[in-house]
Amino acid sequence: MVNLLLGLAMGLSMLSAASAWFNLQWLSDRQILFRNHTQQDTRALMDTLAHDIRRSNFQAITPAVATQALGTCPSEFCGLPEDFEVSNHQILFSMDRNSNGKKDSNECSGFRLSGQELQIKTSCQRIVWTTLNDIQNLQILELSFDMECDNSNSNQGDLLTILVRSQSASEKIPSSVQRIVRLRNHSAHQRQGIRPCANTSL
Repeated sequence: MVNLLLGLAMGLSMLSAASAWFNLQWLSDRQILFRNHTQQDTRALMDTLAHDIRRSNFQAITPAVATQALGTCPSEFCGLPEDFEVSNHQILFSMDRNSNGKKDSNECSGFRLSGQELQIKTSCQRIVWTTLNDIQNLQILELSFDMECDNSNSNQGDLLTILVRSQSASEKIPSSVQRIVRLRNHSAHQRQGIRPCANTSL
């Protein structure tokens, strides 16, 4: 009888330990799953940012920049804050989407952080901001931009470092994605009307 009770107690102890291990393993797997989903969703948002920002101030009809005085704007896609302006948590820019050389209402864009929402600007007049993330699933904790002007002889374009920090709404584990984007239409010769960069690469 004593042996039976001892065996039963050992069996229950082993079962309890196995249940605790299974619960810990399940929680760990759940955290990994949520973290992977958060990183994938954040990378998808970053791809959208990088794709659009890389084309900022794109113009199919290239203006005669050489004939313009330094600091003047040779086209409709520069000279105004809506054409290109960078702050710590927001970027504004324009681009010639339909390649007609005229700035239409849907050719003003930009990204900003509003609360825990990543928003894209979709109109010049009236200004419209549209949320890109579902805050019930993905919360954006930080959006930052750091611009470095390229004043080198190669003039390959200015650099913009983008950082997005996010977390799952159910699992509060922050995750960060960073991307460096070369602005193809921004260089020492194409920077008319754009405020100087804080950082400069010579």
